[in-house]
Amino acid sequence: MLGLAFGLQPGGSSSAEPSTGDPEGFVTEQQTPTAAVATPTPAPARETPAAGTPAVSASTSPATNASIPGAGATNEVAGARTTPVSTPSGDDSPVDQPTQCGALQETATPLAVEQTLSGVSVRATRAAVFPIDYFRCILMATGGREAVALAGMIGKAEREGMTHAVLIDLWVTNSSRDFGQVNLRTAVIAAAGQAFGPLATLGGKAEVVISGGQGRNVTLVAAVKNGVGSGTGPITVSIEAPLTGGKQTAGKYQLFLPTP
Repeated sequence: MLGLAFGLQPGGSSSAEPSTGDPEGFVTEQQTPTAAVATPTPAPARETPAAGTPAVSASTSPATNASIPGAGATNEVAGARTTPVSTPSGDDSPVDQPTQCGALQETATPLAVEQTLSGVSVRATRAAVFPIDYFRCILMATGGREAVALAGMIGKAEREGMTHAVLIDLWVTNSSRDFGQVNLRTAVIAAAGQAFGPLATLGGKAEVVISGGQGRNVTLVAAVKNGVGSGTGPITVSIEAPLTGGKQTAGKYQLFLPTP
């Protein structure tokens, strides 16, 4: 009779559908086969329920087992879609600058201004000028301990009346045999008829130490004030002469930068 019930089951799909929707029916179908194995004698008397019960088990269990991987796959896909969205949100801070900080406001000038003292050469390769509030916004949006710390210094300079942030890329080389040291901490940036000190150096320490035959890249960061035009005008960078072999060299580096 059980074989007959299974043989006739495909025609009874209408009874299987409500069973799948009934949570209590799902629990009963798991318990019914155990009762059937424990007491096989009553099976003929419960012919019709038995026919319905395996039918529910046959139709519901595969659907349930299929739904579990399906749900897992959906969660995996959702996770895969969520992760890229959250990850770029942190990485895309520079990309979002036009929205967060406005349109790009950088004035970059390629340079080739160089001076050598006692075999130690300082060359300005590039200068970039930003409105000071825009540069602070970029730093805050970029995030990170160093960027936030620099943003704090830029914000303080802004409150003191500075109007522009200036970044000057320097390439320092040493062609002598002795160690050379260039002190950028005491550098002076002159713009718009005023003199300003550097706020920070990026890519290295303020005291640049280089051995013979080596070179080093550093970026000098300064805040300047110019209330007349939208730029800074030409900038002059003055740096003390280097220490070579532990001795102070006479003179100064004077780099004239034709920034707009």
